[in-house]
Amino acid sequence: MEPNRDNKMNNGMINNEREDGPEALRERPAGEAGECHGRDEESPGARVEEPAGAGGEPAGATGREELSRLEEELAARAAALSELQQRFLRLQADFDNYRKRTRREQEEMTRLANARLIESLLPVLDNLELALATAAGTGKQALETGVEMTLRQLQEILAREGLMPVAALGRPFDPEVHEAVAREETAEPDKINQVVEEFRRGYTLHGRLLRPAMVKVAVAAGAGEQENQEDPHAANAAASEE
Repeated sequence: MEPNRDNKMNNGMINNEREDGPEALRERPAGEAGECHGRDEESPGARVEEPAGAGGEPAGATGREELSRLEEELAARAAALSELQQRFLRLQADFDNYRKRTRREQEEMTRLANARLIESLLPVLDNLELALATAAGTGKQALETGVEMTLRQLQEILAREGLMPVAALGRPFDPEVHEAVAREETAEPDKINQVVEEFRRGYTLHGRLLRPAMVKVAVAAGAGEQENQEDPHAANAAASEE
């Protein structure tokens, strides 16, 4: 009996292998079949494609487009720079013309201002000529009266132009508008540092000092001797001036 049982077992195994064979082929994983198929299609002479750009285009085309864009941008910037340079040159020329025109206008205004002042002084000149002409046949009093009238007329004209005299006589000494050229000792305390004499009148033009007044200033009695003792060189200089 045992030989028959062995034959049956062998026959069953063979039948199972035959039945399992096609199913095994059908149920083989797709990866293995794909790998075999891929290996079959690969060949040593396969074409190598160029790397694609960001949009799926070849990298060479993308580089050329980028280069073209940069060249266009550079040309636009060069044109803008040239336009700015032209504008700068035009502005510079306009400013030079404006400066020259302003200088000419200022010079013309100065000439006109001088002409107006001279025209206003012509009547004073006429009065002085008239006073000299009539002085020969009249007395001294008439000449003095004519000169006084001419002086008042001149002062009025200059006052309209902004010229005002500097107050000095009897005023406290002010180094801003007074120039002390002499001094006089006094025993009166109220007169110390006051202007006691005016040698030349000072003037301001529109509130600005045009010329200081030359004055004599009162000082305390004995102040001159004390200064001479402190500074002998000043005493020698004062003596030489006398």
